[in-house]
Amino acid sequence: MESQSKINEPIPTDISEAFESFFKAIQITDATTIISYFLKNFCQTEQSTNDNINRFIFVLKIKSEQIKQSSSSSSSSSSSSSSSSSSSSSSSSASQISETLKSDVELYKKSLIILGNLSRYVKHSNSFTVYLKDIIENLLLPHFLESFDEDMKFEVLRSFTSLLQIYEDTIESYSTLFIQHLLTVDINRSGFPQSSIKSIIDFMVILMQTSPLLIINNIKLVESLIKIYILKEDELIYEELTQVLGQFFQLYLPYKSSKIESTNDDDSDDESDDEDESSMVDSNKLKVSSMALENSVDIKLLDLLSKQLIENINKESSSIFFGILCGYSSIYIKDKSLSNFIFNSYLSMIKKDNICNKENRKVTVSIINSLRIGVSNACLKCSEECQLILIEIFKTLLECIGDIREYVKSNLTKGAQIFFQRVRSSIILNLISIIRIIKDSFQYAEEFLIYAPVLADPIIFSEFIISLNRNLNQQISLKETNEYNEKKSLIQDIYLPKILNPLLAEIIKPVQKYKSMTIHIIQAIGNIALSCQILYQPFIETTIERLSQFLVKNWKSISKYAPSCIVTLDKLMQLFIHDQLYKSQYLETIILSVYMKLLNSSKSIELDDTIDDDDDDDDQDDQDDQDDEVDSNGKKKKKNIDSDIISKIMFTILECLTNTIPKISKHLIEFENKSVGKNIGKEIYKYLMSQIGVEEVIFDADRFIRLAQLDLLNEIYCHCLPCLPKSNHITISIKHIFNEMLQIQLALELGEEEVDRYGHSQRKDICLNAFKSIIKFSNLDKQSCSEQLKELINSNQTSNDIDKHQVKKELLELFK
Repeated sequence: MESQSKINEPIPTDISEAFESFFKAIQITDATTIISYFLKNFCQTEQSTNDNINRFIFVLKIKSEQIKQSSSSSSSSSSSSSSSSSSSSSSSSASQISETLKSDVELYKKSLIILGNLSRYVKHSNSFTVYLKDIIENLLLPHFLESFDEDMKFEVLRSFTSLLQIYEDTIESYSTLFIQHLLTVDINRSGFPQSSIKSIIDFMVILMQTSPLLIINNIKLVESLIKIYILKEDELIYEELTQVLGQFFQLYLPYKSSKIESTNDDDSDDESDDEDESSMVDSNKLKVSSMALENSVDIKLLDLLSKQLIENINKESSSIFFGILCGYSSIYIKDKSLSNFIFNSYLSMIKKDNICNKENRKVTVSIINSLRIGVSNACLKCSEECQLILIEIFKTLLECIGDIREYVKSNLTKGAQIFFQRVRSSIILNLISIIRIIKDSFQYAEEFLIYAPVLADPIIFSEFIISLNRNLNQQISLKETNEYNEKKSLIQDIYLPKILNPLLAEIIKPVQKYKSMTIHIIQAIGNIALSCQILYQPFIETTIERLSQFLVKNWKSISKYAPSCIVTLDKLMQLFIHDQLYKSQYLETIILSVYMKLLNSSKSIELDDTIDDDDDDDDQDDQDDQDDEVDSNGKKKKKNIDSDIISKIMFTILECLTNTIPKISKHLIEFENKSVGKNIGKEIYKYLMSQIGVEEVIFDADRFIRLAQLDLLNEIYCHCLPCLPKSNHITISIKHIFNEMLQIQLALELGEEEVDRYGHSQRKDICLNAFKSIIKFSNLDKQSCSEQLKELINSNQTSNDIDKHQVKKELLELFK
């Protein structure tokens, strides 16, 4: 009650009196209340904030000097008292000094914590920044480096940690002094305060975000914390050390942990980013993992650490740390005994009979999740020895998912089914990592096919076929051998049909219930086709036919599927470099029936705004549904519809055409030469001329599409000139480039055109580059171009003469 009344008293008008009251309140009030009081009464404006922080620091500097003097007096009084023990006045004086010193020290320590926390919340941060050097050099460092009071040292460290968290760029250089002094403190001695260990842990957490190399270069501090961790004397400290030590070793790892990775098709909007399990800053993580550092931690300590983690593997935090240690030991420790021990420990845990029991399910999922961290990093530096153990893990995981599936068949509870889904997802992630690095995929192919129906995942199916093709291609020098031909037959006649046919069957089903799964299936088909190359011949017609059927049947929800369809069809087009895989109707179907239909219908495509009813999303079962909007059919709608999806569809088509046309240009030209079907090149050109210099560029999405359109026009002129209208394509192109340049010129004058730091417009550069190709490949002469531009200038009544003549000048300058 006394502290509350003191803090609620009106602030005195005299600032000195106010600060005296403030410091009295510090002694009897909790820090949170004091900070709120200071911010409310002393930080109303930037000037008052600046003045009052200065006063606070000034008073603390006086207190700091008083403590130093009192400490000195106390020492000298103690000496005097010991030499003249009969003097009661000396004893009384020493006692009085000691009590005053103790009071001052407590006030000072509390004030430092308040000062550090103020740095987080003060509104006018510049007011704090100017005093940082003064605070650290005069208030913190002297007591951290010189004080015999260890409690004082670690209160100072806490204050510095708060400052470091906010002003890392300004005060980072001081961290070295703090960490080097910590190395002189024996934190492993018996009775070392847990609160001080907590201060060190908090300091390390911030350092790993700001200066990870500083910790790495002072590894003895990490080793001291590992020793504390192994002793496990305090449960709270143990848990905190699990996190901070895990984060430290994770700094070294190139790979993050869970979640299925994107397939590089850039169309997985529904997939969340592969977020880190910790709060580490990615840039620092990448920086450390790319430095090719070596292990500097005592191996014996790491052995003890691994055993400690196994004892506590039932805790999720410990299992994650165990996976991190597995990955670390696989990459950074040359002697593989530790990593082998960890991997074998995983095998033992996975093979246990009781992993499906209700009380063990969560632990089982956690263990397999953490194995993913070890496996994905071990795969980066995979020796022969490592290959053997990873193959053993691969087979064990296949057996494990098979056993769990059998268990679920006889235990049809919701909990068992959810358990199966979670384990299956985690096992798939592990298997994908291993599949990507195993040298001879054929040795486990039969076993994989046995469990394929249980895995039922298109991404791992595509990785399996890619792996087989990679192994076959590595033996290309043995092309005529029996082994090569036998493997080729196995892929073409057995493995490919068994994997691909079910995927092709899925996309012609009348109802696509799980849309994200359908997208993964479409992506997988494209990846399989591209990896198979000539071996895909028996399936190419069926694939193109079914994807085009899919487009028609799912037109109302095509905004969801279009990007993956476009990219997969592009991968099929890339196979047309093999003449035996090419037919003119394939190209017509892909470009005219799919690509051009989407481009020409872009303004009328309906957005698919229903949420995917994915059965794997079991964590959402208990979420409140009452806030979700529903349509007339009762389907859930997204509250925030991503309208940019149409732009993404258009951009993906344009980018795919731009990249693939150079590879298939001879087939496009055949349409003109042989008069077979519709002139595809001409249709693409016709679309581009309806956009360039016509449609205005307003938003960023429009700009990216226009850049892609101009790039595509450049490729058309470079590779498909015979496809263009022979009589007037030059006149048409000059007109549209001229109008586009006028749009750019006006946007530059209005400050609406995006430019780089040198004032260059990327759109203008690409537009001029396209015009260079027109000049080069159509043999356009300068005189003819000048006359056409003159006509355009005279006929254009909307733009000013200066802009028109500037554009003409820039275009004519391109003639050599």
